[in-house]
Amino acid sequence: MHKVINGTKISFFDSSDNEIMYIDYPTDECVWGFNTGDAVTITEDMDLFELLKSLMSQQYEFYYSDDDVIRSYKNDNKLVWYSDCFYNPDNEWSVKCVSYLTVEYVDGVFKLKCSKASDEIMDRKNKYYVICFSPCGNGRYVRNVKNGSTLQDDFVLLVYQKLLKNDNVKRLHSK
Repeated sequence: MHKVINGTKISFFDSSDNEIMYIDYPTDECVWGFNTGDAVTITEDMDLFELLKSLMSQQYEFYYSDDDVIRSYKNDNKLVWYSDCFYNPDNEWSVKCVSYLTVEYVDGVFKLKCSKASDEIMDRKNKYYVICFSPCGNGRYVRNVKNGSTLQDDFVLLVYQKLLKNDNVKRLHSK
C-alpha cells in the first residue's frame, strides 16, 4: 500500500493504484473513508502501523446516557468506533445505517474493517463507508484517562497530523 497527500487528503492505494481508503479534514470534521467492505491489513512496515499502535495504547472512558443505542468501545487490542454523525435513536433503520470502524490488533498486524448493521439486511454491490471523528468536543464524549483529551482529538493528533508531516510520501498540489 502506498499513500499520496493532496492538500488535506491522505489517500492510500493498493498495488493496482485503486484508492482503498483516505483520511481527510475538509472542514470541521476529520473523516476516514473506506472504498471497500473488506478488511484492510496494516503491517509493521507501513507508516500507519506505529500511529495506530500509539492510538491503541491510549485508555479511554466512554460516556453514555441510558438512551444511547449506539455504543463505541475499546480494549487493549480492539476499538469499535461508531461514526460521529446524526442518527435518529427512535428509528431502527437510522440506527442501522450508522457506519462503524473496527480496529483490531491480531497476530502482529492491525485489521481495519468497516461495516454497518444495514449491510446484514441489504447486499450493496459497492461497499463505501465514511467514519467521522468530531474533534474539539463536538462528537460523543470519550475521554483519554491520562491526558484528558478525547479519542477524536487523539485520532487527529496521533494519526492524521503525523501522516501529513511524513516526508516520505508523494505529494500532489491542487490548483
